[in-house]
Amino acid sequence: MRRVLVVLMLVLLAGLAVYVDTGHAINIGFLGYSNSNQLKEGLDLKGGIQFLFQAECPTNNPNCDISSSISPTIQNILTRINGSLGVSEAVVNSQSNGSTQYISVQLPGITNDAQALSLIGTTGQLNFIDTSGQQLQVGSTVTTGQYPIRFTGQQLDPTSINVSIGSTNQYQVNFEFNTATRSDFATYTGNNVGKYLTITLDNTVIESAVIESQITGSGEISGSFTQTSASQLASFLKYGALPLQLTKISERQIDATLGSQSIFYSERAALIGIGLVIFFMLLYYRLPGFVATLALLLYAALVLMVIRMLGVVLTLAGIAGVILSIGMAVDANILIFERIKEELRAGRTMMSAIEFGWSRAWPSIRDSNASTIITCLILSIFGNNFGATIIVGFATNLLIGVLVSLFTAVVVTRTLLNVVIQIPGVLSHPALFGVPADVIRQTGSPYKRKIRQNQPALAGAANGLLPAPSADETEGEE
Repeated sequence: MRRVLVVLMLVLLAGLAVYVDTGHAINIGFLGYSNSNQLKEGLDLKGGIQFLFQAECPTNNPNCDISSSISPTIQNILTRINGSLGVSEAVVNSQSNGSTQYISVQLPGITNDAQALSLIGTTGQLNFIDTSGQQLQVGSTVTTGQYPIRFTGQQLDPTSINVSIGSTNQYQVNFEFNTATRSDFATYTGNNVGKYLTITLDNTVIESAVIESQITGSGEISGSFTQTSASQLASFLKYGALPLQLTKISERQIDATLGSQSIFYSERAALIGIGLVIFFMLLYYRLPGFVATLALLLYAALVLMVIRMLGVVLTLAGIAGVILSIGMAVDANILIFERIKEELRAGRTMMSAIEFGWSRAWPSIRDSNASTIITCLILSIFGNNFGATIIVGFATNLLIGVLVSLFTAVVVTRTLLNVVIQIPGVLSHPALFGVPADVIRQTGSPYKRKIRQNQPALAGAANGLLPAPSADETEGEE
């Protein structure tokens, strides 16, 4: 009964994900989660927005080597985009015109251009400065070297940075220093109780508050933050400052890289493939195949819900990963159904055949899906290290599909089968299960097999190769 309730709840959630208006954003402030709850399409399917930035040395390092800093700057931008905006499949590359270096950023699925531009184009240099007990007005600007810098954002522990709502119902950013700096920060705050601790971001004061007590653990940055600005600051602290200063040169909308005809043919091929799979399952497995089809439809809705909730951007490569996972979901059902048929031919009742069929098919399903999950993780690591976003997108969507298909194949299908066989009269029609009429055994009736037909099973059990048959398995009809 509990499994049935779980399946019904999943159906309800999947239905809401597919049919309910997705124009309402989901915001969970204390978790720092914000999602437009809309299906995002990649550059190849829908296009996006492109920014062109000129790379320059930051003010605190005017004689930097721009060429050697381009690569870490691009990597930092990709980390900010994928970690904060929830965008995958972004394209970031460098361009040069003589001695001038440019960075091009193409973002799919972004509607808030101002947020993206602010996040990408800000250097993100966070400093804790010593103002000698003087309070500075929030929003004011300080010059480099005007006040001594005691601590920097690079000394923070990235795993400790998050957004929450404080006691005054205002957004705040929580932080902790890394192990090497924590004791120094505790000593500094302990020696300056009653004085002002001033924090600047790119030389702009974002907080100047009184140190009320020694800070030995976590601290907080509060102020007039919105959820967007607090999440943006958390991104700066978590992913670090840009090695170079970026100045926006141009901004333009870009069209889809795939034509509408290519998209149409891809959609048609996917529908034909899924249709043939469903047709085969219904023709060969009949009632179990119909149950698997229902589980497959629930799988598709759940994958769509997960993709929306995670803010994953769909590209043609990602769609290919999802379709591949559909094949794996059907493969798991086939393993289960074939094992059920074997148990029925061995003389078990339908309920017993489902239980034994699932338990004996599970090791094969587990191992095949585990190998695919490991492959997805390897592809994702490889794609992230070498900037191959198309590989990351494929691996991410395939991983989501495999996990969801694994759940629907071994939980949803099994639960629905147990419900279906409880319907009166179902077991009296063996053709619904694609087996001969004398195979399905009613509860309590003896097997219609002779003792000599069980001799191989008895011999195998004696050698420890097979489980010993139960008492009623040795009963024969003479």
